Amino acid sequence: MESIKKLIWIIKNGKPIFLFLIVSTLISSLLSLVGVYNAFVSKSLIDSAITFNLNSVYKWLFIMGSIMFSKIIINSILTLMRTHVTIKFNQNIQKKLYKHIIFSKFKDQSKINSMNLVTRIQNDVNTISSMLLDTIPSIISLIVTFIASLSALLYLAPSIALIAIFIGPLLIFIGKIFGLKLKKLYKYIQENDVKYKSFLQETICNSPIIKSFCLENYSLNKIDEIQNEKYNLSMKNTKIRLSSGLIMSFSTSIAYFSIFCFSAINIAQGLSTYGTMTAMLQLYNNVKSPFQSLASMFPGFIASIAASERLMEIEEMRLEDLDSFNLIDNKASHFISTSPSICFKDVCFSYNNKNNILDKINIKIESGEIVALIGPSGEGKTTITKLLLSLIDKTSGDISFINDSFSENLSPNHREMISYVPQGNTLFTGTIKSNILLGNPNASIKDIISTTKQAEAYSFITNLKDGFDTKIGEKGQGISEGQAQRISIARAFLKKKPILILDEATSSLDEETELKIINSVKELSHKPTCIIITHRPYALSICDRILKLENGKINDITYKKRLS
Repeated sequence: MESIKKLIWIIKNGKPIFLFLIVSTLISSLLSLVGVYNAFVSKSLIDSAITFNLNSVYKWLFIMGSIMFSKIIINSILTLMRTHVTIKFNQNIQKKLYKHIIFSKFKDQSKINSMNLVTRIQNDVNTISSMLLDTIPSIISLIVTFIASLSALLYLAPSIALIAIFIGPLLIFIGKIFGLKLKKLYKYIQENDVKYKSFLQETICNSPIIKSFCLENYSLNKIDEIQNEKYNLSMKNTKIRLSSGLIMSFSTSIAYFSIFCFSAINIAQGLSTYGTMTAMLQLYNNVKSPFQSLASMFPGFIASIAASERLMEIEEMRLEDLDSFNLIDNKASHFISTSPSICFKDVCFSYNNKNNILDKINIKIESGEIVALIGPSGEGKTTITKLLLSLIDKTSGDISFINDSFSENLSPNHREMISYVPQGNTLFTGTIKSNILLGNPNASIKDIISTTKQAEAYSFITNLKDGFDTKIGEKGQGISEGQAQRISIARAFLKKKPILILDEATSSLDEETELKIINSVKELSHKPTCIIITHRPYALSICDRILKLENGKINDITYKKRLS
């Protein structure tokens, strides 16, 4: 039943290419019939040559040559068409899955390793497209070849046809047995591939950590371990396929040898001709090949079932509130032009329904207010940020945005209202300009210059050889942590939204630069409601209030006037 469900999924996703499948299958089937006819052409050609009938030889040579070159041209066109359709089909499915991942709930998305998702989108989609575009047309073409060849073989030598009929099901049975073993192995191989790529990616990206902790030899030992596992799985896979191939080859060789013996004895007794022998051998190959090919395709078919299962797991990720798709159409919230108040009412949050990290939080941050959120590490400050960004869902309570006219419960749609500077380096491969423009792709160069000045980034950017067009690598490779942090701040400033969240946004900056940026926050023209998560005293100096989060509660609200 599960396999049927996966097959239905594959068929449903294959609908856009059904027309091509029908056309290519019909052409392949026609070529199969021509291939069967070619066996009779060979018979006639050889018999004509033996009887010294030169005109007949020329005739059959012309027909054989025409068939040969026509098949080459038609197969070349089919290959070109198949490549086009395969690429488009893969891209459409990959885009569909990527879109589902992007719009899925962050909690569901984070359960699967990112490299695992990449491998599924690439390898598993390729496996399914190969089955749809190669295996299915081949199966139908092979069935046509089998029926036509068997009919012809029954006409020429019924006893030999019976041998072929017996060998065929045996080959399929062998393929099924070995295919079931390969299904389980396919999953292990894909998981090992994910482990291998993830390890390479993480260790290369975190090279400074590897070096600082002197983990070079540990990393080499670890990669040896993963590679050994990869080697063992590959060898096991090869042995299974080789065992299957050897049994199939042995079975077909016995049948082929029997035909040869039968034909040789008949020729010696004058009961058959050389042309008949040639035709029989070709026809037997045409009968044998479908069974052999079907048997060899079975593991690939099983692999596509396993691949569909892995892709269905992606589609099972829960999507965020559908209103979040309005962001694509730039449908703004009621609050987009004004800074709202943010209200937390009895908000609780826990991971996996265990102890609450946040326990009945009650906060109201007024419109345009600048608030510092402080407290020991691990107490839930970043959790509050994730709640505001709707990356995670509260366990209970209410979070709402309020102004004079409206009150709305928090949803993913409200991300459009928030500019966010997260902890750490969050830049993308590309130019400095392209990274800043992520805040507002339609911003003018004047706006970019203005925001980079506010973020104390303009000076160091213009001193670079290529200025704003300077290319940076993954996670800001090529610039310092402090410079990367200032670019991230400029990106958030450029977005100019009514809520600004700075999560340890100045942790890599010196005191003087930090103070200038903090003052810039206070002087932003659109006067956003601002939440600053920090341990740095300079950031606290511009805040209207300081909220202390400890033991899951806001247990101390200190106003600036108390500090004076």
